[in-house]
Amino acid sequence: MLSVEDARTRILSALSPVGEEVVALSAAAGRVLSAPVIARRTQPPADFSAMDGYAVRSAECAVLPASLTVIGESRAGLGYDKAVEPGQAVRIFTGAPLPKGADAVVIQENTEKKTEQSVQVLHKVAMGDHIRRAGIDFNKGDKVLEAGTGLEPRHIALAAAANVPWLSVVRKPRIALLSTGDELVRPGEPLGRDGIIDAVGPALAA
Repeated sequence: MLSVEDARTRILSALSPVGEEVVALSAAAGRVLSAPVIARRTQPPADFSAMDGYAVRSAECAVLPASLTVIGESRAGLGYDKAVEPGQAVRIFTGAPLPKGADAVVIQENTEKKTEQSVQVLHKVAMGDHIRRAGIDFNKGDKVLEAGTGLEPRHIALAAAANVPWLSVVRKPRIALLSTGDELVRPGEPLGRDGIIDAVGPALAA
């Protein structure tokens, strides 16, 4: 009798690659990558704030409380395009780009707002505090997914973050299922006296 291992070897030796195709991210879940995914952008593309608070020059907060003039606001998708000078701060929100001149973010819980244009920093802040540096996730040109990866939602999200809208995947093989046996009858067909309904075939197809 043919062993399971021998049978598997014979089957696999008769198989050949099924080729590849390109699909949109929305159709890629459950597929297998046929080529690596290369990032088309740096993520984050710039230094971003990791918290709500104020973008400051850390040296200005060495002596506390530090009184700073609020000169503007930086929001996610709408940054502040001027530089932060000594004695100044910019109101900043999570995911917003860090203004030029600032080297730290002091969280709003560690400040006291005096007026719309002034704030006091109550706790020391070190250079780099609460900043997500450009490229901390990946840089443009990095390989973010390997060929052969079975694509799950987390992989789709990563490809999207890398600004890759189309993926090269292995083509789905076409498979035929054949249930054998004189006794087998498809569901819904006349059963006869000695017939047995083929329940395994539909289960395998599912």
